Amino acid sequence: MSILDRITGKKEPAKKTSKKKDNVLDMVKDDSGKAQENIVLKGDTGRAHRVLVNHHLSEKTNTLSSSGTYVFKVSPTANKISVKQAVESVYDVHVANVNILNIKGKMRRYGRSVGRTSDWKKAIVTLKAGEKITGLAEGV
Repeated sequence: MSILDRITGKKEPAKKTSKKKDNVLDMVKDDSGKAQENIVLKGDTGRAHRVLVNHHLSEKTNTLSSSGTYVFKVSPTANKISVKQAVESVYDVHVANVNILNIKGKMRRYGRSVGRTSDWKKAIVTLKAGEKITGLAEGV
C-alpha cells in the first residue's frame, strides 16, 4: 500500500488466511502411544495466565511429578489461593497443597561488570492422590 493509495482511499484486497481453531491440539499421543486428534483445551481460564508464568522443569521437578507434585514459576504478586485457583482452572485437577518460595537472584559477572539475575517466585503444587498433569514432566 503506497502513500498515494492512502490519500485516494484505495484499499488493498484482504489477504486470505487459514484460520485454525483456538485451543485445539492437532495431534497428541496418549499413554498407549496412539495419536488422538482434536483434543480441546479449556477455553476461558480467567486470570490464570497472569498468575502462572510457566512450569519449572528440572531433574528434581521431574522426579517430584511422579508423586503428584508440580513446580511453577508464578507472578511476584501471586498468593497460595490465586495459584490454587489458576492450576485448578487451567489443568482441571484438584489441588491439595500449595507452597510458595521467593527465589532471590544470583550475582553474575559479565567481564568487568557485575550484574544480578532477576528475583522470582516459585510455587510447589501438590495434587490430590491419583491425579496428574500430563505433558509437564516430559523432556528431561
